[in-house]
Amino acid sequence: MNQRQQQRPWIRAATKFREQYQSQLICFPNVNSPPVDQWTRVMRLSRLLKKAQQYHCPAAFAFCLVQYQQSMARLIQELTACHNEITTIKRKPEIPSLRDLVDELSSLSDEFDNTSIDWAEQEIVVRTPPVVLREINLGEFEIRLRWSELGDPQPYRIISLSQTGTDDVHHPHVQGDTLCEGEGKIPISQALAEGRLGDFFLLVQQILQTYNPGSAYVPLDRWWNSSCADCDDSMSQEESRPCSICEHQICEYCRRNCTTCGDHLCSSCADTCETCHNAFCRDCLSECDACSDCFCRSCLSDQTCSSCLEEVKENEDALSEESTPDAPPAAASPSETPEAAQTPHAPVQPVCVGQTDLPA
Repeated sequence: MNQRQQQRPWIRAATKFREQYQSQLICFPNVNSPPVDQWTRVMRLSRLLKKAQQYHCPAAFAFCLVQYQQSMARLIQELTACHNEITTIKRKPEIPSLRDLVDELSSLSDEFDNTSIDWAEQEIVVRTPPVVLREINLGEFEIRLRWSELGDPQPYRIISLSQTGTDDVHHPHVQGDTLCEGEGKIPISQALAEGRLGDFFLLVQQILQTYNPGSAYVPLDRWWNSSCADCDDSMSQEESRPCSICEHQICEYCRRNCTTCGDHLCSSCADTCETCHNAFCRDCLSECDACSDCFCRSCLSDQTCSSCLEEVKENEDALSEESTPDAPPAAASPSETPEAAQTPHAPVQPVCVGQTDLPA
C-alpha cells in the first residue's frame, strides 16, 4: 500500500474537520448597539442650555446644567460598557487548510503507538501509554476527539481501558468520560480552534500523566479503597468482599454469611428464617405451604412450619371432640333381670256369677 492510499482515511477525516470549522464561521457574535437614546438626551439638554443662556434665564440654566451633567455621566458609563463588550469579542482564527489538517492527523502515529478513526462515532481515537501516578498503574486511556462537536466546550472524551478505581472515577482527574482540564483549559481550546490537533492530543495526555491532589475526584492514597454498600464507610481492598448475589462490595462488619452454604451476603440480599432467625441466602430458604413465609429446611416438616403444624393439630382435635355424641345408659343384662320381669304377665279373666272355673 503506497503512501497515498494510507492517507486516504486521514484525508476523509480532515475533510470532516474542515467542514466543521467552516460551519463555525457562519455563527456571528452578538454586538450590542451604542446608547443612542442616552446620546439623544444629552444633545437635547445641550440645546436647552444654549437657549437658557441666550435668553438670560439663570434658573433654567442651572436646572438644565445639573440634568446635563447627570446624563453625560450615564452616557459615559454606557459607552464604557459597550466598549468593553466589543473589545472582548475576538476575531476567529483563520480556518486551517485541508493540507494542514491532513498533516496533523497523519502525523499522530509519530507521537502515539495506536491511532484510529471511529467512523460510527465520528471520532479520532488515540491510545495513551499506561498512566502511572505515584507508583499506581492506572492503565491505558483512549482520547476520543469528535469532529462533529468542534466548537463545544469539550468536544472529546476520555475512556479508561483498564477500569481501575471505583464507580465512574478511573483517573483522579476524570469523572465518567469528562476530564478536569484545570490550567490546561485555555491551551486545549486554542489548539482546537487553530486546528493544531496533534498539540491537542499531547496536551490532554500530559494532563492525564499529571496528578494534583487538590483537585482530584478521588485521592490516590484512597485509590484502592471502596465504600461499603450497607454502611457507606470507606474500606480497603483487603477488607471488602463482594456479595454473592448482587456483587456489591461490603465490609466485614456488615457482611452476613448464609448459615447453610456460607455465601457472603449484603443486607439487601440476606433473608432470615422466621423460626430460628438465622441468615440465609434465598436459595437456601423455602416457603411454607400453609402460610407462605420463608423458613430454612431444618425448620420445615413436609414443607410446613411448626406453627402451622400446631395449628392444624389443634383444629383436628377440636373437630374430633365435636363429632363424638353422648352415649345412652347401658341396658340391663338378662342375668340381672328379676324373674318377675322375665315372665310375661298372663291375661286375667274375670269370673262371672254362675260360672265355674273350667279344668285346665
